[in-house]
Amino acid sequence: MSKEILALFDFCETITNFQTLDKFLPLAGKHNPNYEYNKNLERRNQYKKLNLPYPRYEWLIDLPVSVAQRVAKEFVYDEIIKNLNQKVMDRLFYHQDQGHTIAIVSGGLELYIKEFAKIYNIKNIIAVSLEEKYTKLTGDIVGIHTMQERKLYKLSYMLNLNNYDLKNSYAYSDCVSDIPLLSLVGNPYVIECGKDLTWAKILNFNIIYKGLK
Repeated sequence: MSKEILALFDFCETITNFQTLDKFLPLAGKHNPNYEYNKNLERRNQYKKLNLPYPRYEWLIDLPVSVAQRVAKEFVYDEIIKNLNQKVMDRLFYHQDQGHTIAIVSGGLELYIKEFAKIYNIKNIIAVSLEEKYTKLTGDIVGIHTMQERKLYKLSYMLNLNNYDLKNSYAYSDCVSDIPLLSLVGNPYVIECGKDLTWAKILNFNIIYKGLK
């Protein structure tokens, strides 16, 4: 019995044309009554006095999960869907047509990537999970922060890579920090998005250019 083919997609500046976290966090902060200058200052001082590590995402501290989910859904339709890389989306559709296993592997938030994935029937999401307490976000993450080689750690935790033909599998990313992810498969593709791609050429990775090249 032949093994399945895996198609791994980074999200920001690969599927999308921008860094999603940079836009989502300030947007979420606008919907969070607890993200306010005086409250933030008082909270920071309290954490400092208690010698506690401050939450990673201040914009999300005490934001109700229901509100965060609503903002995430609006963000997908208002920002992400309007800023997709069509060449990469065409590759994603190709892999779906071929019956390959698709996984989004991102350092972005699971919160909005899952909303995006629902639209395109993508089941496997490897991204940053947010901590919840008493129906509110804490501003911290749960588990692995999926950047650089840590993407591989969470990927291998969620999928049994022994079940896949990695030599004939695919990975797509724009970023040099994803060399571990790209090196996992036999068909690595680097997405041009205005960054220096000398590293990709040295490693003889395939490149998907913006224009006709």
